[in-house]
Amino acid sequence: MGFPTFASGDVLTATDMNAVGLWKIAEVSLTSVTNNISNVFSSTYNAYRVVITDMNSATGTTRLVTIRFRTGSDDTGANYFWSAYGFYSATAFNGGAANATSAELLSLSDSTNDGASASFDVHNPNLAKATTFGGVAIGFQSNVGFYAQRQIAGGVNTATQYTGFSIIGTTDNLSGTVRVYGYRT
Repeated sequence: MGFPTFASGDVLTATDMNAVGLWKIAEVSLTSVTNNISNVFSSTYNAYRVVITDMNSATGTTRLVTIRFRTGSDDTGANYFWSAYGFYSATAFNGGAANATSAELLSLSDSTNDGASASFDVHNPNLAKATTFGGVAIGFQSNVGFYAQRQIAGGVNTATQYTGFSIIGTTDNLSGTVRVYGYRT
């Protein structure tokens, strides 16, 4: 099936609209250390794309940015797992954890460069099964003097039907924009 093309004045059918792809659900500005993105997961979709752009921290100190899934509040249980591998300059790195209280997204340490970005897919957040995610992230790290790129994957091993997530900095307020899109799989 090809990508649908529409022109001004076209009458769109349900079949046309079902072929479109990503549906924007929310756009939220990051403004604090913990940023709650609530009421974005529902039974309408079982897969979501999260795009974070222009993310910065308030200082130039390297800070870890993590994710937690939430219903009315963040799930802080030791049920998260994650892995990340990537590079900065010519140095490769990898890491990961199991039984953690959040999942790592990226490290960020610059309030003056272009900002960090991340794009990842979240699967099954509103189903009674494990919620997983995977994608890419990049952010400038002043401690290494270069942009650190990483492949990220992880999730939370519970049967909770989550309705949102939180993007969490370490101690500094974050800035940037989070966009959430739903899609059919």
